Amino acid sequence: MEAFYIFDYFAPTLKPSLTPENWGVKEMVKDFLRQVVNPTLIEFDIPAQILTEIRKKLEIAENKYDFSAFMGNPKNLVKFFQSPEWKEIVSLFKAAEAEAALIKILERAKEAYKDDEEIVKAIEKALEEVKSGKSEDITNLESLKKRIESVLKDVEVKISGDRVVFESEKLEGYIEEEKGEYLVKIEVRGVKRASNWNEIESLLREAEDLASKLTPP
Repeated sequence: MEAFYIFDYFAPTLKPSLTPENWGVKEMVKDFLRQVVNPTLIEFDIPAQILTEIRKKLEIAENKYDFSAFMGNPKNLVKFFQSPEWKEIVSLFKAAEAEAALIKILERAKEAYKDDEEIVKAIEKALEEVKSGKSEDITNLESLKKRIESVLKDVEVKISGDRVVFESEKLEGYIEEEKGEYLVKIEVRGVKRASNWNEIESLLREAEDLASKLTPP
């Protein structure tokens, strides 16, 4: 007699994929410096010297305001966007003519922190100021200083009061903002040896051309 055996096959129950939501864990908030700023910076061509200064100031600001998502509190970004350090960083981007990079950083930060209304409002205000060109006096002076340094070589440039002063053996002067315009004072000094009249004439015409663009102090 033949025996027949019947086997019941039970398919295993499929478990849901293991995601943070299934475990009751919320997704971690993005880190401003490492996950927003740094990936954006590499997309833009910013002069190496200014880029180094930007990174340095951002690291200092992170330590001071403790807005790291890993060991700090991202809500402190609100204080950072209202700080003198932020204004200095904005001036560096402007000096590098890299406002587009800064706007992209802020737009991505707004998306990263969209669930925090307070941070979003601070970012929106910062965005508005960058796009409109509004800035505090210190921001303008820092930006102006960087621009002067990029043009004049071997010249000492510094901020003194409400103006940027520059000086070398042959050149000195200052630039300050006055009622939406810039007041520029330049003095050139030095001696030149000329071997013929043509050289003298050329120098005199250059001096006259410069003088024609200026008004007496």
